[in-house]
Amino acid sequence: MLALCITVAVMFLGVRSDLNQDIKGCQDAMSDLYSCLPYVSNKAKAPDSTCCSKLKVNIDKGQTKRCLCTLVKDRDDPGLGFKVDANRAMSLPSACHVPANISKCPELLHLPLNSPDSQIFKQFTESSQNVEHKDKAVSKSSASIKGRAKKQFGIVMAVALSILCNLS
Repeated sequence: MLALCITVAVMFLGVRSDLNQDIKGCQDAMSDLYSCLPYVSNKAKAPDSTCCSKLKVNIDKGQTKRCLCTLVKDRDDPGLGFKVDANRAMSLPSACHVPANISKCPELLHLPLNSPDSQIFKQFTESSQNVEHKDKAVSKSSASIKGRAKKQFGIVMAVALSILCNLS
């Protein structure tokens, strides 16, 4: 269905040649990822299991990775026929627990590294790395706090036992 929407958009809406060129070879990949559309278009809170299973099976086959990158790059093109939330589309592999390196998109799409199209991928990669570092720091901090709490609990229990022993 998604492939049909894209094909119709290309044929009837007079889509610019960039989009037409970008989506060549994406029909199969996009039809496999049709179930992901509610998530990447911000209509669902999470990708459904069909989306994730198809992504997991197809991410390294054919054009799936390149087509996912193309969706992000051309997210604002009216020829797509639907809105794509770039952050959602780029976080789809992560949300589905599928390894995929979004920072490779500019290379897959042959984009100049300093181009505006390339920057969206760079910014997303940098922000997700910052989040990962913060998550690790919070995890270490909470482990440290838990360790201290256990130690303090032990000390409190020891003091309470010694007081009880002295009272008897």
